[in-house]
Amino acid sequence: MERFLHWMLLNGSYVMIISLGVALVRRRFLQAELKYIGAFLLLSLVGEIVSLTLSKLHIPNLFLLHIYTLLEFNIIALFYRRFFSAFYPRWLIVVLLLVFNSFVVLNTLFFQPLTVFNTYPRGLESLMVIGLAILCFYKMLTELDIKHPETYPIFWINTGFLLYFAGSLILFLLANITIEQPNQSLSLMSWGLHSCLFVLMHLAISLGLWLSPNLR
Repeated sequence: MERFLHWMLLNGSYVMIISLGVALVRRRFLQAELKYIGAFLLLSLVGEIVSLTLSKLHIPNLFLLHIYTLLEFNIIALFYRRFFSAFYPRWLIVVLLLVFNSFVVLNTLFFQPLTVFNTYPRGLESLMVIGLAILCFYKMLTELDIKHPETYPIFWINTGFLLYFAGSLILFLLANITIEQPNQSLSLMSWGLHSCLFVLMHLAISLGLWLSPNLR
């Protein structure tokens, strides 16, 4: 298991080739809310490339995570806002964005500088996305026109987000401890598990985008 998790840590990010490939093939069929998923995938790709480049140059890259976290949640929140439409109060996502964006800035200025893992914003982001994912499932369950959720793009994308952020919540909160952990085996296994969750999320997103022609 340890060897598998180590392999996932080194190679898990390649799953983006699948999700980005599907997004490219299905780009003409993407509904309005699914275009935000395309932006999410593009952000993931750019973040991975820049992070690896800085790492190869031996330049600290933790500051990227502060920026990435801010952009990632904004895109995901706008995705849910478009999908929720008028089902929930329109101010809900606006309030979440204001709270989260303000918290990220204050956290970077006063608590966790750009040189450390931003555990608090990552944890808050996970909690908020988990909440939005549950609200999304509730909306789908109460809409009578959704007879077969397994053929519905949003079902798979929402499942992917829920699995990833729920599974990564504790890891994000304890990230700085894990990084500084002298037991490298534990650290590698923890982040290898994170890579597994990352792969599952992108595979679920890929399936959802592939089903994009199945319009409501």
